Amino acid sequence: MDGTCQVALIGQPNVGKSNLFARITGVGVISSNYAGTTVEFKEASVIKNGITVHIHDLPGTYSLSTNSPDERVVVDMLSDDSNDIVVIVADATDLEGSLVLCFEVIELGFPVIVALNKIDAARKNFDIDAEKLSDMLGVTVIPVSAKTGEGIDVLVDTITRGGAKVSDMRVKYDSHIIDCVEKLGIMLGPGKRYDWGKRIKLLEGLNAFTDDIPDDARIGIEEMNEEFFRHHGEPINVHIARDRYGEAHVLTQNAMKPTERKMSRGERLSDMTVAPLTGIPILLGVIVLIFSCIIFLGSYLAELVEYAYDVVIGTAIVDFGISLGNEVLEAVFRGIDQSFRAILGLIIPYIMVFYIILGFLEDSGYLPRAVVLLDRSLNKLGLHGGGFIPMMVGLGCNVPAIMATRTIKSKRERMILITMIVMAVPCSAQIAIIFGTTGAFAGLFYSLLIFFVLMLLGISIGLLLNKIMKYEPSNLAIELPDFAIPKLSNVLYKMWTRTKDFFMIAVPLLIIGSIVIEVLLQYNALNVIVEPLSFITVGMLGLPAIVIIAFLVGILRKEMAYGMLVILAASEGFASLADFMTPEQFVVFGVVMAIYMPCAATIVAMWKEVGAKETVAISLASIFIAVLVGTAFKLVLTAV
Repeated sequence: MDGTCQVALIGQPNVGKSNLFARITGVGVISSNYAGTTVEFKEASVIKNGITVHIHDLPGTYSLSTNSPDERVVVDMLSDDSNDIVVIVADATDLEGSLVLCFEVIELGFPVIVALNKIDAARKNFDIDAEKLSDMLGVTVIPVSAKTGEGIDVLVDTITRGGAKVSDMRVKYDSHIIDCVEKLGIMLGPGKRYDWGKRIKLLEGLNAFTDDIPDDARIGIEEMNEEFFRHHGEPINVHIARDRYGEAHVLTQNAMKPTERKMSRGERLSDMTVAPLTGIPILLGVIVLIFSCIIFLGSYLAELVEYAYDVVIGTAIVDFGISLGNEVLEAVFRGIDQSFRAILGLIIPYIMVFYIILGFLEDSGYLPRAVVLLDRSLNKLGLHGGGFIPMMVGLGCNVPAIMATRTIKSKRERMILITMIVMAVPCSAQIAIIFGTTGAFAGLFYSLLIFFVLMLLGISIGLLLNKIMKYEPSNLAIELPDFAIPKLSNVLYKMWTRTKDFFMIAVPLLIIGSIVIEVLLQYNALNVIVEPLSFITVGMLGLPAIVIIAFLVGILRKEMAYGMLVILAASEGFASLADFMTPEQFVVFGVVMAIYMPCAATIVAMWKEVGAKETVAISLASIFIAVLVGTAFKLVLTAV
């Protein structure tokens, strides 16, 4: 197969064909009218194994022997010889009816793949032997589920690797019908133009798949139809259809057996998580549970960490600085003490808690089901449902989230997703800052308001970029693992591997930062940085000018911004962070920290994944939007 492939997707009404088409393509679907008609079909493209697959989702049709406008479009599009492969979507819960259409397509000599859709629902009542069905039909049969995503990757892979087959399977028609077909072959002469399936169609009164036939053959067809009616008492096309249904019944009986197995509790739960009616409330419940744990458990642990620090360390670090008898060193050690308090109060209560929750969601098998549930919603933002997992990972850390976008083949989708992650998906450090500053000093309502604004920002980014960026084909393919009870040891291990860098990198950098800040303050050198940017901090955001240092340090690591804010408050002579800024200023600080400028590690990851120009553009855009939203918050809060 060369670099492109034309695929016609056909099936009877209500077999889930359009849902399967959406699952395969998802993004960038185009609706078109067939030439000369008002009948609409959908078309889209995907890329797999280096092959661009152009897919036409044809209108649903019960038969190819029809003259209705919708169904005739299917006949016309199949007869124009432009299709490399015909994918027949069969309903696994009603296989017999779908096989009738399969027989018609197979007889016409097309390279065929049968997508046995709704396999997840069928298994509840039947055991289906897809391999046996494949042998009987002489074509590849792939069990799939448009609902769960099962088999989608296998289907697209089979298409691109030349897995479609031309079958020599023949329906066991009445002997009189076979005689008519053979006589018609003699009349028309040898050649592929008038092979078996096309002769059957001529007997049924449909000549769309043949060139103009000789007049003597046309007269012969009329005579054979009249003779058949006299002999059988019914038109030949009716008898042909009856024979096809009889053959479909035989194949169905051989391929399907009633199952004696009852659905397990896990299977019932899996169905509930992917069905919108039950899946959306479950997803909302999971989100509420996540935030409840972070808010309430995080607050409790923060108080516990503060108490433990006072008991174990107390004022020992500050006292040591005082004992040195030097004002600069005293300030340095006071900053170190505050840094330790800030980092421990940030990582243990919030970041570790989130990673434990994420570990449970990963190991339970729930996340892939959320992907399936959200696929269609994310399509509107130019993404497949697979974009949900990098977003979830981004709530822990943006770096692995950006690396996780490698699974998405379309650069366009990766750009949309990375932009949304950087600007609208707060990492665990940013979440901790939102709750640790805005929530602690301005109230829980404003913390939740920031998350609502981030959600609106993410949706706006997706809608805008999806509209202005050129479409690139891609597809979603995801298999659902079985539900499992997570092992606590594995969850804790993953939590530690994800958080140890916070201790190993952030604490040393904060200590160095506190020393540098105190030295700069001692020699009045900090104004070199603070004053030129005060038009942003003071003029636009209404924050203390020195807060710009916390923003700049946050570019190194986000969690350091909180620690630096504590250090800056102490350097300005405030005994408590609550005295450093007003509640309204903490709200503005929280929303700017949630949006602006990715950290250094995230910038490096973006650079590797999408390139320098895109990284600079996203970073600068994040600063602009953060300041814009922060300014809006300041104006509204000031006016209230």
